[in-house]
Amino acid sequence: MKRILFFSIATLLFSCELASDEPLQASYEELLSQQQEIIKLSESVSCTNSSDWKITPMGSKACGGPSRYIAYHVSVEKDFLDLVNRYTALEKAYNEKNNVISDCMMVVAPKSVTCEGNKPVLVF
Repeated sequence: MKRILFFSIATLLFSCELASDEPLQASYEELLSQQQEIIKLSESVSCTNSSDWKITPMGSKACGGPSRYIAYHVSVEKDFLDLVNRYTALEKAYNEKNNVISDCMMVVAPKSVTCEGNKPVLVF
């Protein structure tokens, strides 16, 4: 009985390990679609109080670092950051797989967010 239990647990752990080692793959169209989903979620909340907004890096330049920064409302923080983190990992994998090159210029982080016309605007 102990052998069966050990074998079952070992098989489960090994199969989980294999699943996590699978490379992330995305097409350019999938990246665009995910980017649009992130922007849509960012814009889903009206900006009326800038103190309710945060900023996060998004994407991955081929030379390293984020490709941009984006604002999000605290009410959608968990879902938003999950999407951004997945997008960033996919873009990094896409860049590596396709030997993408970029300008390698560092993207400057914004200092804050302000609200203009009920939309968040990054302040540099």
